[in-house]
Amino acid sequence: MKKILMLLLSCNTLYALGSTYYIDNKKGDDIFDGKSPAKAWKTLTKINKQTFMPGDSVLFKRDGIWEGQLAPSGSGAEKQPVVFGAYGTGALPEIKAGGYVRDGILLKNVQYLVIEHMAVSNLDSSVPFQKNGPTGVRLLADNAGTLHNIRLANLYIHDINGDNKKGTNEGCGIFWDCQGPIPSNFEHLTIENCKLVRIDRNGIRGNGTFGIRSNWFPNKHLVIRNCTMDDIGGDGIVIKAFDNALVEHNQLFHIRARAKDNAVAIWPHSSDNTTIQYNEVAYTRNGNWANDGQSFDIDGNCHNTIIQYNYSHDNEGGFMLVISDAINKDNMMTKGNIIRYNLSVNDGLNRKRLFNFAGVTDSTIIKGNVFYNNAAKHYTMEIADIENGIATNVVFEDNYFSYTGGTPALFTKSPKQYGQFFFNNNYFGGYVFGLDNLPNRKDKIGAYNRGETKKPKGSFPWLYLPAKLRSQTNLFPDDLFRSYYGKN
Repeated sequence: MKKILMLLLSCNTLYALGSTYYIDNKKGDDIFDGKSPAKAWKTLTKINKQTFMPGDSVLFKRDGIWEGQLAPSGSGAEKQPVVFGAYGTGALPEIKAGGYVRDGILLKNVQYLVIEHMAVSNLDSSVPFQKNGPTGVRLLADNAGTLHNIRLANLYIHDINGDNKKGTNEGCGIFWDCQGPIPSNFEHLTIENCKLVRIDRNGIRGNGTFGIRSNWFPNKHLVIRNCTMDDIGGDGIVIKAFDNALVEHNQLFHIRARAKDNAVAIWPHSSDNTTIQYNEVAYTRNGNWANDGQSFDIDGNCHNTIIQYNYSHDNEGGFMLVISDAINKDNMMTKGNIIRYNLSVNDGLNRKRLFNFAGVTDSTIIKGNVFYNNAAKHYTMEIADIENGIATNVVFEDNYFSYTGGTPALFTKSPKQYGQFFFNNNYFGGYVFGLDNLPNRKDKIGAYNRGETKKPKGSFPWLYLPAKLRSQTNLFPDDLFRSYYGKN
């Protein structure tokens, strides 16, 4: 009895009872029934031939490595998912695709399923990059209608060598894909506590087959939280064709590490009601002066995006891109954007701009953010770059801009171009020039007199304020901290 209890405790997460199957790549044998560690199966082939039922668990022995692809069949049910996980002690069990297959784990037309406590890699070291768009984990809804409740948790996805050019050959750590002609999508997809490193081209993203407005059948309810990414060749997290996505408490470092085309750390495209919050994004690269390289982007065909409480620093392409695609029957104007309560430190040093507004977008509120730059380099920084159209109804309110080093900040566009930009109650300190180009400006230059309002300490992202900036917090507008007082 004691041994059975210890075994159950080693299986990580317990769900509604079904059959439990064990896989041991060293001592297992496919002739066994797989229902105990002593009678474990051995190969992925055996697993892929099974059809699993609600409540079943499939547990891989830790320290084991399996070459090839895990492609399970069978779905769970509400409160009775099919669970793939680990047992025993040691390193995470690993699916090692090795370039022999496109996808390390393929979840095709399955639902109510959990993949947790596993490692996945897909590296073909014999070629510079694989030409089939390799992934670690692919979720595929193919003529399936709506697939529900898939959770990917505590995965280590690493070393995938896809093409770093945008297109069908680019690789992904985690990729969701919806294909027709029957409208198909995912509802309630959760990705949490995962680590992704050394991946070309993308960390986490999906496709947009049903994300255009003339064929609108978006995925719904995405959560990406507590994930870390490092050394990603192109984009970090792309929220593609989702309605209601939450991206929070993630850390992304060294994004766009090798791509030469457009790539951003975190951004939605063809998505509505996206919230991106409490993330740290740093060292996104832009060494070749191509577009992008920012921390965040509100991209084409997006409505009602909120980007708040993030810590962004040392991102070479800047802090924020706001853009519309060509506006037509397939793509509506990007609008309803809120960018608030973020801390940006030394962003944009290579691309030499903080914000980039591209195309015609509408209704962007930028409120209560801190933009601080003390870099020693001697060139200018465009605060609000405008290209390929004029954004409308852009409001900068209660923000703090401080450029105290050798990098002065400028507003260089014409008053006509800034005609739809409204500046209200912002603070500009240090080397900020070109304010006369802003025709709609009601700012206070100099110290605020805000009384004895107590500012929060130790909260994210403000706990990362540079030491020289902490002494100036009396200058920050009170609205910067409004949410902490429960007023909005």
